[in-house]
Amino acid sequence: MFDLQTVQITALSWLSFFSLLTESARADLGLKEEEIAAQASAFWKEWTHAWDDSIEDYELVNSLAEGASLHLDNPGSISVNLRGPFQLNRRKQAQEPIQGRNAVLKEFRNWPSKWSRGDVKQSKFKVVGVEISGNQVITNELVAVTVAGAKIWEYNGRWTTHWIIEKEKLLFQYSEILEGEVGQTDHLIFKEKTTGILPANSTTDLELIEENFYWRERIPASFEPDQFGETGISIADVNGDGLEDVYLCQIGGLRNKLWLRTKEGRLITSPSSGLEIRDNTAAALFLDFDSDGDRDAILATTAGIVVFANDGEGVFREHVRFPDLPYGFGMGACDYDQDGDLDVFVCQYYSKRNLEGETLRGSFPVPFPIQNATNGGPNVLLRNDGGLQFVDASQEAGLANDNSRYSFACLWEDFDNDGDQDLIVANDFGPNNFYSNNGKGGFVDHSDAPGIKDGGFGMGLTAADFDLDGLYDLHISNMYSGAGNRIARQQWFHVDKDEKTRMTLLGLARGNTLLKNLGGGIFSDISGHSGISMGRWSWASLAVDLNNDTREDLLVANGFVTGKDPDDL
Repeated sequence: MFDLQTVQITALSWLSFFSLLTESARADLGLKEEEIAAQASAFWKEWTHAWDDSIEDYELVNSLAEGASLHLDNPGSISVNLRGPFQLNRRKQAQEPIQGRNAVLKEFRNWPSKWSRGDVKQSKFKVVGVEISGNQVITNELVAVTVAGAKIWEYNGRWTTHWIIEKEKLLFQYSEILEGEVGQTDHLIFKEKTTGILPANSTTDLELIEENFYWRERIPASFEPDQFGETGISIADVNGDGLEDVYLCQIGGLRNKLWLRTKEGRLITSPSSGLEIRDNTAAALFLDFDSDGDRDAILATTAGIVVFANDGEGVFREHVRFPDLPYGFGMGACDYDQDGDLDVFVCQYYSKRNLEGETLRGSFPVPFPIQNATNGGPNVLLRNDGGLQFVDASQEAGLANDNSRYSFACLWEDFDNDGDQDLIVANDFGPNNFYSNNGKGGFVDHSDAPGIKDGGFGMGLTAADFDLDGLYDLHISNMYSGAGNRIARQQWFHVDKDEKTRMTLLGLARGNTLLKNLGGGIFSDISGHSGISMGRWSWASLAVDLNNDTREDLLVANGFVTGKDPDDL
């Protein structure tokens, strides 16, 4: 059914990775649990082939214990019709389990047809918990299945499975569904149109075709190409023709690209915008920073934060740069002091540059401690004094303390409804920051507020009034890790730490966070029952009304480096 050596290598890899992140020296103690998790994952991966008829029954039945049973679900009593093409059906557990090897296999094969009419296009059983007692094993799985036919169905649920170990082989005993729901839509709400919009030569442009690692092997280190390709994209009307243009930030050594929108809906390359720089660029803001009616540009590059003035026709010239800010990641702009000019907050992820050592931009950081790291780069508030003249006002505004937390993103919003803009900062490796605007050009640090201080691997932010109570709520993109959830729950994991620290480390892997705004700078963490936590390895999110029902929905961008095996880290 699977190769035991591969299973052991996979288990050891996950243990080494998560233990490295959390500074655990006893990863070897969890090897058995991770071997079991890898075997269970291999079992489910093989069994999902029953849905495409690419595997014979006898190949599957041999992995079942005598007396195997399956306790699946029936259509639920609660159906929610959402506006537009969406429908949601919550399913309830069947009254009696199916028993016997052949009956279990038949029930599993037919299960998708009980809630859909089509072919299974994608499926995943993600093992997120392992308990071992002698030769008895219990695993917990997150299950996702997509079916396409005349309509599109997507199942998401939580299962628990019991196994028995016989002669070092993991045999299935029974599974039961704890909860599950099926989303249904008449059609996809998005259609991929990239090649039909990009410039005509894009299909042969190596900068767009080849992956990040291809270029990092060829670009001199002095360009500091980002290891993970964490570069941004911006959309703005740069030439005043009423059409939104696209600016693509690239890794160091490759030229950034400005694509202009045509009336026909395609993009063409700007002949000479002045923004075709080769410095590694993480982010770009296009806003009217000098109040002359056109959109200027501020870029976060390895050469520093660079301010470009727009001549009104989409041609830019460099106005000023801040070379001592070379590690900007996220940026956000607002008129925080209400003087009529847009100011900029810069998140600096790394703390220093060293072209000869291991701290090149994009090299994996060394945060300390993992759950409360404060050795990142200092964030900076650039106050706009008019005429594209910016000054560092971090200290003056009260933002200089506790301000070096491997910050990925920031968000300006009036969270307390007092008429001025407050600031949220999402931090990797620990708590986030919340600064309340005092209306006098300064801020009060409320980072110890409930919800805010319970951080994680924070990478993105979006705000919306999700519950329609007149207050902006907050969604924070974090990392959901099946391995982290398995490992951090083991008794051996950081056994020398107090329970609060162990729960904090477990929280690093729990996934996305949704904070309900209670007013007065107080938030309540409602992630658990809101259903948003499992957003996979999330980088950013967007609150948008997808089905025109006046309520904000959530889009979450997720993923990580994918190897030849899609199950790789």
